[in-house]
Amino acid sequence: MKNLATFYDHILEIAKQERVSAGEALEEAARLGIAWVEVSYANAQADPRALAGELARRGLGVSAMPAFFDFGQNPDVEAQAAPVLEAAEVLGAKTILVIPGFWTGEEAERPAQTEAMLEAAGRLCQLAGRRGFRLVMEEFDNAASPIATVEGLSRFLDHCPGLMACFDTGNFRFAAQDEREACRALRGRIGHVHLKDRRLTPEFGKDALTALDGAVLYPSPVGGGIIQMEELLRQLKAEGYEGLYTIEHYGAAPMRECLRQSVEWVQSRI
Repeated sequence: MKNLATFYDHILEIAKQERVSAGEALEEAARLGIAWVEVSYANAQADPRALAGELARRGLGVSAMPAFFDFGQNPDVEAQAAPVLEAAEVLGAKTILVIPGFWTGEEAERPAQTEAMLEAAGRLCQLAGRRGFRLVMEEFDNAASPIATVEGLSRFLDHCPGLMACFDTGNFRFAAQDEREACRALRGRIGHVHLKDRRLTPEFGKDALTALDGAVLYPSPVGGGIIQMEELLRQLKAEGYEGLYTIEHYGAAPMRECLRQSVEWVQSRI
């Protein structure tokens, strides 16, 4: 299959855990069925040309570039965007995943910070659009994020023409929202997909995230956890989604085995 991706961070973690080079880990991911890599700006900023060459030698494309911005505190969109867009161009990434910032300080300051993020995200959409990039935004699993819920994400989508949702299957559980209802709420606005499952037990890694309702969430292979993955894939297919699927399980151990199981499960269903 040519529509499966995973994160470059996962490649680096495989290399660390298996005691191999990053290049060898990339080759192993390709053997497992990965055709694309999601490369964050943090991954690429040191030497995007070298990384582009490393990926090209393995026949791997770049599915998207996640990038963190600080629009709540720093309104200079152009200064923050320029190095990200330059790195994305070098890597051939046509899609940029925008994380607009996080709330800081007192709760009373949040509305003003959110407004600043909304305005800056709108300007970024215009700037990136003129250079041929497509922008997406996911529901981010952090209590200090203004896009941690369907409602928060939808506010940015409504404000920024051309901005699409990156539907992360596992992040709505952080906000104690039903992922199937979220998929229906975002119908027609999904331009990118992260396949993330969650477990309530640490078989695939002890790195835990505590959800807003107190549930403790652990990494999981796709299809091996509590997220309604099969139903979500059916919904996405019914709604005509034809894009890439990025397998995600930060904190997984062993990462290679988790990726192998995820690829096998997804390939059997799409």
